[in-house]
Amino acid sequence: MGISTPVAVALLGAAVTVVGYFVTNALERRRALRLRELEFRLDRYKEFLLAFSELAVNPTPETQLRFVNGVNVILLIGSAELLISIEALVNNYNDEAGTAEKQQEILRTLLFRMRGDLGAPDSGKLAEFQFPLIVPDLIAPPEERRRKQTRSHTGPGGV
Repeated sequence: MGISTPVAVALLGAAVTVVGYFVTNALERRRALRLRELEFRLDRYKEFLLAFSELAVNPTPETQLRFVNGVNVILLIGSAELLISIEALVNNYNDEAGTAEKQQEILRTLLFRMRGDLGAPDSGKLAEFQFPLIVPDLIAPPEERRRKQTRSHTGPGGV
């Protein structure tokens, strides 16, 4: 005794629907996880850039710690290319012959690699792009500026 054609078609349709549901659900979960990962990376990369800018303007133990923490997090989540750039940044910083110009070039490469990690579709076109890194050129940290202003009002010798 066989299954009638309408029943077979109904069973096949039900099976395809169930399989389709599970496949769609799995793909949607994968997409949501990828989106969360990208958002996490973007937040960490922003923290790194903010910490770098803050350290460049106001080098204190707190800003140095924030920058080091940002670098360490990137070492956990960054692509292989990004980690190589981070290594170059650290080596340039620790090398007595390291220069600010080399650091700027390394930071440009870091930005390019970060864009690639985030899946920016046009990143490949920017391989030779010179990312304009803008760091405020402040004369002194706020505490020193306040002290200098106070000294200038009191005259020589604090009088």
